Amino acid sequence: MKRTFFAPLVAAGALLAVTAAQGSADAPAPVLPPLPQNLPGWIKNKDVNHLFYQRGRYNFAVYSVKPLAYDLNAVAVGHAMAYEDMVTGKAGRLEGETYRKIDRVLKNPPRLMPAEASLSPTFGRRFGVLEQVFDWTHTLHAQTVDVLASDNLTDAQKDAEIERLYQNYRTTVPYAVTSLPMNMGYLYGQSYSKGFRNNYPKTNGLFWGYHWLQGVMYDALYQRTPEQQRSAYEIIGEQYRKTELYRTNRPFMPMFAEVSPRFAARFPHLANVFDNLHMIHDMVNDILVTPGLTTEQQDAQIERALWLCLEAAHPGEKPGDAREPGGLHDHRFMEGMPGMGLMPGGTKSLMYMTTGGMGWMNMSECHHCSMPLPEGKDSWKASTVTADGWTMRVRCALCARDMSLETKGRAILHLATEDPAKPVIVFSDTEGNLRTDSKNAVFLEAEASHAGCSDWSQAFSNQAAFNAFVAANPEYKRSKPLTFAQWSTREGKKPDTYYRPEGPVENPFASEANQKQGAGKEAAKP
Repeated sequence: MKRTFFAPLVAAGALLAVTAAQGSADAPAPVLPPLPQNLPGWIKNKDVNHLFYQRGRYNFAVYSVKPLAYDLNAVAVGHAMAYEDMVTGKAGRLEGETYRKIDRVLKNPPRLMPAEASLSPTFGRRFGVLEQVFDWTHTLHAQTVDVLASDNLTDAQKDAEIERLYQNYRTTVPYAVTSLPMNMGYLYGQSYSKGFRNNYPKTNGLFWGYHWLQGVMYDALYQRTPEQQRSAYEIIGEQYRKTELYRTNRPFMPMFAEVSPRFAARFPHLANVFDNLHMIHDMVNDILVTPGLTTEQQDAQIERALWLCLEAAHPGEKPGDAREPGGLHDHRFMEGMPGMGLMPGGTKSLMYMTTGGMGWMNMSECHHCSMPLPEGKDSWKASTVTADGWTMRVRCALCARDMSLETKGRAILHLATEDPAKPVIVFSDTEGNLRTDSKNAVFLEAEASHAGCSDWSQAFSNQAAFNAFVAANPEYKRSKPLTFAQWSTREGKKPDTYYRPEGPVENPFASEANQKQGAGKEAAKP
């Protein structure tokens, strides 16, 4: 039988979608890449080496948002159960008996975080350092969430503590995952790639549902009051449990900057660490279910995948470097998305979004009016809309409101004001009715061309801030401040600047037969 994997396709800085092994039981083993030379001896360590949390009064503050804490506890159980099956020759029951057991846990999550080693002892004994890399990065995950959920720290103190935790993570032991933006081709460009996704779609859907939750929770907590965090998780938790866990049609794993763009813009290094950790998870899944591999070959390929995703393997490298032969992880950020590497099928400026049929999108532009979004130190001035499993950045308060009205289901709006520490958080119900607890917020809306919408549509934390803006911008002296009640019932005109970008192919995730090559280059900007 012929092998069913293909080599990665890399062209002009854009990684095209890759077809990979189908992994049928009688398929021959794929051709495997050799291990890197001079691997450190500690990567084969099997000794138990538990590393616990840094001291902090915020530890376990995630339990102030109990449904989130419980959902995260269930994630740990699901991962552990699946891994134990894969290393004990029981992968065949992943889509049946094990899936049902995991699903029961997800619907009835434990009240305390389980010790994963007790649920997957064989996996831990066999892959000592891999298990420790997982544990160490999960600890960073958990403590970062605890900091965000704490009601004892200011936003500035939270930012500082998150940076301290990250520096401790990367310097204490050599188990830190790299913060470089790894190209998704690294995940999809291996000879064994996609075997788990293609052959265990239900279980893979659960895994990628976990990844969605572990990404989206950061913007749900970041710069929010405890009550706002709980309200946000009512919406996100429902979306996770009813929809995201059971999606089997994702073409690639959820990416951190895709679902938490505000946090990723502030902490791109953390966004990349967590994306790269999830990439390691997926590569390990693929290796363990690839037919024809000996135990020794599995162990060697897992060592390789792990090593190439660790910070220790990339001394001195910076985003933009491409030192691996073939350039599968060329370390470039997408334009407008500092927490995400290049994506399959896209270009540096465009990525294809399957969620909601959105298609090609320029991530540096407002997703409602197509005008440029603020960048760099001004990136906080962008607002966001979270709905139906996605989070999109928008340019002004009107864009956020009107975009949320165009979507089904409940939504969360994060509206930037004159002060980065005082956003206006708005919640939409299924009927499009808006509410906020920012009782002093007022709005400017002097609608004109969207080329200037970030000036004529703004949210202000209070009347004094509105007055100061009008005094400095006399062209708005006739504008009256709108209360939230007045603003929330309005609807603007269709943006005169909107255009729909076109990518290098109609759909990079469709079969080759359905692709329309030469479907058009990126559309000219107005």
